[in-house]
Order: sequence, then C-alpha cells, then structure tokens
Amino acid sequence: MTDTSKYRVTDDSQLVEEEADLDKGQHTWPDGRPMTEQNTAEYTEQRKGAGRPSLSGAGSSPSVAFRLTAQLRSDADALAAEEGRPVSAIAREALEDYIRRHKAS
Repeated sequence: MTDTSKYRVTDDSQLVEEEADLDKGQHTWPDGRPMTEQNTAEYTEQRKGAGRPSLSGAGSSPSVAFRLTAQLRSDADALAAEEGRPVSAIAREALEDYIRRHKAS
C-alpha cells in the first residue's frame, strides 16, 4: 500500500507554482531518461485525448462517485465477474432503469 503521508499538505508546506526549468536543473523521466523540451512536448502530444472513450461518442463523459456498503460492492463485483462486465456498466444500467421507471410515473 502507498504511504500517502508524504503527500500531505499542511500550513507549513512550501508549494512551488512554477514549471520545471529544464535548462537549470536535471529532471528525469521514471525510466531515468533526462527530460528535454522535445521529449516533454512529444509526451504532451501523446497524452492529448488519452483516457477512456466517450460513452456518447462525442466529448467527454462525466463521472459520478458514490459510496456503497461492503456487501453491495461484493455482490456487484461477483455479478460483474459472472457477466464479464465492469461494475460501472452494471451501475450505469441500474441508474438508467431507475430514471426510466420514475419518468414513466
């Protein structure tokens, strides 16, 4: 498990609001390669549009986060594994059904 204590921001934390100056310091990628203006620009281009595809086929898809009981999550995981679908697809379908039923009332 990741130790998140090193990421805590307190009133005494010093925050840096400037970009890394690649000419004044040595910065490296996780694999040890030095960062350059060129490979940083290439990385930025590669990351554009990264992520999951839109559910509607256009733009981005908003997300929703909510809490569950441990039992409900366990049941959802089991059903998802049984059906070979992600839990998010089951939750999306359940919410669509719920809204459809309530609109019809």
